[in-house]
Amino acid sequence: MINYINLPFMINDLVVYPEAEDRARVIDFDCRYELITTPRSCTCCTFRFNSRRDPGFKCRHIKALQKVINGEVPPDYNA
Repeated sequence: MINYINLPFMINDLVVYPEAEDRARVIDFDCRYELITTPRSCTCCTFRFNSRRDPGFKCRHIKALQKVINGEVPPDYNA
């Protein structure tokens, strides 16, 4: 497995920049939003609203970070 810290990853319309093993900045491709995401939480409004009703809810930002952590996507040096 590669060291993914500080490497950019493109996942659909998101760019994931891991800052630590369990934390990343996730940015929409058009740079409208920059979020702080961990495997269990995210600063997006979708997660904040839905996780109150469903403690196991995972927004698309958490799912994208999990793909990076699990080695499912290669780094994108052009992101």
